[in-house]
Amino acid sequence: MTNIVKIVIGLLIIVSVLLGYNFSFSYMYQLTFISNSLSGILLIIDGIVGLIRKKSVPAMLYQFVLPCILTSFCCVFFVIFGWHDFNFSGMFFFMHAINPFVVLAFYLFTVSINVKSKKNYLLRIFTAPALAMLYLLFDYIRFLNTGNLVYGLVSTENLTFIKALIIGVCYYASIAFMSYGLLDLKLYVQKKMKK
Repeated sequence: MTNIVKIVIGLLIIVSVLLGYNFSFSYMYQLTFISNSLSGILLIIDGIVGLIRKKSVPAMLYQFVLPCILTSFCCVFFVIFGWHDFNFSGMFFFMHAINPFVVLAFYLFTVSINVKSKKNYLLRIFTAPALAMLYLLFDYIRFLNTGNLVYGLVSTENLTFIKALIIGVCYYASIAFMSYGLLDLKLYVQKKMKK
């Protein structure tokens, strides 16, 4: 039953993306589009694999996608504190505020993680930000070509390579810290569910 729910929820997430962006792919470079789409696809594939092979996809796939969709969730705080204006109308409310917690819930309660050693534990924490860092690199390369950042959270007037590198290191550290917290929370929930 869980696998069917994963497929249905994955499809609903994809539908929220398509409706939110009005079936237009001109903004598919935005992290909100990418992270929600990947999350929906991951849930669908995980559900199908579970139905056919009675297995789950590797937990690391969730650990790559979660930092991206939770970064999208952090936009909520930018709006609440008045730091930046994001679109929360219609399906964008789901993409920023609801979908991240749905994916997090599936990760916490349906995915099984087997941490074999301290090295494996640390590897999971420090490689989890990889997808988010690739997006940040894409945004920087796009900035070099267009002069604009995707969300404009950082002033582009004096954005040098060194400043971009510092932003990248800080972002990596915050995502790694979040990954640490998510992994510990997952292991705690998994331990409690086995009792």
